[in-house]
Amino acid sequence: MGILRTIDRIWAAGESFHVREKAPGDGCTLLMWGWYLDAALPLWSFARRLDAGWIAEAILFSGLAAIPFVFCRLRYTPQRREALLTRIRSKHPGRNLLRIWTGMAAIAGIECFLLLHFGIWEIGPAG
Repeated sequence: MGILRTIDRIWAAGESFHVREKAPGDGCTLLMWGWYLDAALPLWSFARRLDAGWIAEAILFSGLAAIPFVFCRLRYTPQRREALLTRIRSKHPGRNLLRIWTGMAAIAGIECFLLLHFGIWEIGPAG
């Protein structure tokens, strides 16, 4: 259950910043961007290399895009939201949010480098 605690902390950082500063984006948006940058991007890249056909790719892409929405809807009910926000308190949610965004950007950068290095992505003219 360690991964769910980490995800809950990331969600709580985004949600507390959203509530405190009335900023756009909340915990679910933060999880969505983390999923898209750090998990869906390499999974989609590997799936594209399989050449399974456009129907299979459309179904896979829809599934990958829907995962964060379904996860947040099922995991963060109103009762659970209140419990998490009271249990996980932060004096400086902006600093936590900055650390999270920096980590997500670093992971995405490393993934992009590795995808280019191993030839999954190619730089050059299309065709």
